Amino acid sequence: MVASIVVAVLAAATTRSHASARSSAAAPSTALLTGRKLYRQFCGKCHALDAALSAGFGSNSKLGFGEYGGPSFNELRVPYSFSVSAVTIPTGGHEKVRTKISSKQLHQVAAFIAQVTRKNPVPAKPTDG
Repeated sequence: MVASIVVAVLAAATTRSHASARSSAAAPSTALLTGRKLYRQFCGKCHALDAALSAGFGSNSKLGFGEYGGPSFNELRVPYSFSVSAVTIPTGGHEKVRTKISSKQLHQVAAFIAQVTRKNPVPAKPTDG
């Protein structure tokens, strides 16, 4: 009887442990998917990034984003802070993005950009945005 209780307790603990591992492993995937979606919505029209399937040619659409493409992020390593600064201290056409993106969305897309460009060979400069 005691042995079966110990086995039941260990099985329950293992099941909870695996469930937690799965939910914490799913969180980054969800965050990356959200960041990718936001990148495509707010950044991908001007900035190419293969990880987001964005060509970055600029846009003359009704959304009012930039007319010209920005630098490609396919080779640049873009820190989180650069993405946030480029929009909160708008330069180079980001003035319109600032009026369309929420603070939460900005931080989500900045985290996505930093994550997917972290191994890129060329460090971005604040003027690359």
